Amino acid sequence: MRNGESVARAQSGWILRSQEGPRRVSYLELLFDLGLIVALTRLSDRLSADLGWNHALETMVLLAAIWWVWTVTAFTTDWYDPSLPLVQLIVLGVLFGGLLMSLAISSAFEGVNGIAFAGAYLGLHLVRGLILITALRGHALRLRPMRVLIWFCLTGVLWLVGAFLPGPARLALWGLAITTDFTVGFFGYPLPRLGRSSAEELRAGGEHLSERYRQMFIVTLGEIILVGVRQYGDPPFVSQRTAAVILLFFMTVALWRIYIVYVADNFATGIDKAANPGRIALVATYAHLVMVAGVVLVAAAGAMVAADPTGETRPAELAIVVAGPVVFLVGRAGYALVVFRAMLWRLPIGAVVLSLAAPAMRGLSPLVIAAAMTVGMLAIAFIPHYGEPVYRTRWRIRTRW
Repeated sequence: MRNGESVARAQSGWILRSQEGPRRVSYLELLFDLGLIVALTRLSDRLSADLGWNHALETMVLLAAIWWVWTVTAFTTDWYDPSLPLVQLIVLGVLFGGLLMSLAISSAFEGVNGIAFAGAYLGLHLVRGLILITALRGHALRLRPMRVLIWFCLTGVLWLVGAFLPGPARLALWGLAITTDFTVGFFGYPLPRLGRSSAEELRAGGEHLSERYRQMFIVTLGEIILVGVRQYGDPPFVSQRTAAVILLFFMTVALWRIYIVYVADNFATGIDKAANPGRIALVATYAHLVMVAGVVLVAAAGAMVAADPTGETRPAELAIVVAGPVVFLVGRAGYALVVFRAMLWRLPIGAVVLSLAAPAMRGLSPLVIAAAMTVGMLAIAFIPHYGEPVYRTRWRIRTRW
């Protein structure tokens, strides 16, 4: 009987991904990333349509929800075998739910669209959890998706109640809900009696997740040019609108280089050699959210510049053109510091310089401001580094220019 129980327990883990075999990204995961681009494009359009602070805060809450869907799915395909039809069905179901969320984004804080957004967000998490705990019946790791499922049921109350409330109350409840989702994820989804997921349960594969982050971010950068070209229209080729789209191209190149060069290639090693790989991978998720928020801001600003490069620049428009690069630099500096214990000084210094330059650019046209931001980012990206990394602090943080 004991041997039979052992065999049954081994078979109950059939859905789990092998820790020894190759952990390459599947084609289905690349398809899933296209759904993320649809959502980010919708968010950029939403942001550029209304530059009010309340509207911007709403957009950031929606972005956080979209990003959490991507994050949980990335961990799902890292823990469970994406070559299995059941796991593929889970990913496709989440992709469909994400599409419904994207369709509801524009008016998510108005009327029935809020119900659709919250319902799709909660539904995809609950369905995935139910499938996983059923597939893992009899396996010790069944508690991992069970904890996640219970927490999504709890925060789902906030999502659904908020969907039926007016805008300000909806923003407050949804903000609390997504903050709770991020927080309990960081602490391993703790629950009375069930405890919380251990470091071993949350162990992540550096090879797979590092590739997922890199590919996701590269695909995300395409959104910048896509949104700008959509606003381009059909002007004469030699025009300021053409110049605006060209600036977007060079801004995209600068973001790509700042993200990829330096320590990003060693992300897999940073995860695998960490005392708690799952925790480091999750912290990297939060840093990537900040960087993706910067990309959304850059895309929204690019759309405005491409649509009217010579118009009058309002304070809100100036703020968004400057905020995109600054937010990205802050996220990239945090990514290097937390994951690699490396302080790349040009990143925070560049963020401060670009922020301080904003008041001096009042009264300039959107195109000139965008050009100044692009030149600044290219300088940060391409000025050569000098000196070797030096350990300066008791946390042994490497500092480099």
